[in-house]
Amino acid sequence: MTPAWIIMIAVTVLCLLYVFRTILRQRQDDPKDDAGQSFLKIRQQEVDEELASGRLTAHEAAQLQQDVISEAEYIQEHGALALNRKVHWARVLLAAMVAIIVVGAFTLYERLGFAPDVRFTQKMLDQSANDEDISTFLNYRVERYDRAEDWYYLASEQVLAQDYPAAIASYRMVLQKLDEASADRINVQVELAQAMFYANHNTVSQPMREVVAEVLVSAPNNVKALGLQGIIDFDGGHYRDAILTWQKAIQLGTDRQERFDLLSGIAAARKQGGITEEQVPALISHRLQLKLDVVQGAVSPEDVYLVYARTQGQAMPVAIQRISAQEFDAPLVLTNIDNLMPGKTLADVPSVDIVVKRASKSAQDLSQGEIVGQLLSVPSRSDKIFKVKVSL
Repeated sequence: MTPAWIIMIAVTVLCLLYVFRTILRQRQDDPKDDAGQSFLKIRQQEVDEELASGRLTAHEAAQLQQDVISEAEYIQEHGALALNRKVHWARVLLAAMVAIIVVGAFTLYERLGFAPDVRFTQKMLDQSANDEDISTFLNYRVERYDRAEDWYYLASEQVLAQDYPAAIASYRMVLQKLDEASADRINVQVELAQAMFYANHNTVSQPMREVVAEVLVSAPNNVKALGLQGIIDFDGGHYRDAILTWQKAIQLGTDRQERFDLLSGIAAARKQGGITEEQVPALISHRLQLKLDVVQGAVSPEDVYLVYARTQGQAMPVAIQRISAQEFDAPLVLTNIDNLMPGKTLADVPSVDIVVKRASKSAQDLSQGEIVGQLLSVPSRSDKIFKVKVSL
C-alpha cells in the first residue's frame, strides 16, 4: 500500500504545480491585468486638472469621477473573466485531482485504517456478529498483521468450525512465527496434535505421534499431552502404558471434565487389555459423590466455591475442589487424590465433614470465604450421592 500513497502524493503535487504555473503564465502573458487600476489613476488625475483649471464645475468633476470608477471596475471584471476562461482546464484538472485524492484516501483507509476493526467491535458489542463475521475478521487480521497471535485465533476458530485441515495449517504458521524459546509453543503444539487427531477421524496418525513426543520431551508433565499419549498407547494396544499415562495426567490435572474422561479411558483400557487392579493398582480407592442443593438464595456468576472434606486433628482438608458458578449444578466427586498438600487423604480417615465456602472471584484468599453449607460425619468411601444443602 505504500506505493499507492506515494502515487497519490505525486499526483497531488504535479496537479498543484500545473495549476499555479498556468495562472502565473497567464498573468505574465497578459500586460493588461492592471489596466483597470492604471486607467483609474490617469482619468482621476485628468479630472482633477480640469477641475483646478476651472473648465469643470465641482458637480461635473464628481460625476466624472463616478463614471471613471465604473469603467475601471468593468475593465477589471473583464480581465478576471478572461483569466478564468484561460485557466479553465487547469481548474478542471484541479477538481479531478481532488476527487481522485478523496476517493483514493477513503479506499486506502478502508484497507490500511481501522474501519474493519471498528465495525467488528461494534458487532461484538451489539452481539450481532455471526460465525461468518468472526471468520472474515480473523482472516483480515492474519492478512494485515501476519502475527503469531492472529494465526492462533484463526486456528482456534477453525477448530470450532471443525475445519481441521485448515486449523492444522494455521497452527503450523503460529509455530513458524513464535520464537523457539516462547513459553506458548508447548500449548500450540498440543492443540496442533489434537487437531491432527480430529482431522484423522479421531484416530492416531504418525504426525500426531511425532508432535506429542516432541512436547513430552520439553514438558513431560503437560496434562493434555499425557492425555494424548495415553490415546496413542491405547491405539497401539499398549493398554498398561495407557493406564499409567492417564493416571499420571489425573494426578497432575485440575479440570473436572478432563478427569472424568481420563477415568473412562482407564476403565476402557482395563477392559480391553484385561488388566486387573492387582496388575496396575487403581489410582482412586476412595470417592465421595456430592450434589450441592441450593435451599436459599441464588448462585452468582461473580462467585467461586470451595468444596472440601476435613477431619478432626488436621488443619488442611483431606480433599478439596474449587468450582465455578457454571459448575455448581454438576455432580461433584471428591477422591483420595484431591488432597491439597502431602498428608492424610480420604483413604486414611473413616469419615469426614463436608464444607462449602463461597468467595468472590477477585478475592486474594478464597479460604477466607463464607461458609454456606455443611454436611457432618460422611463416610470417606461410599457409592451413595450425598446432598449438601447450601444457603446463599
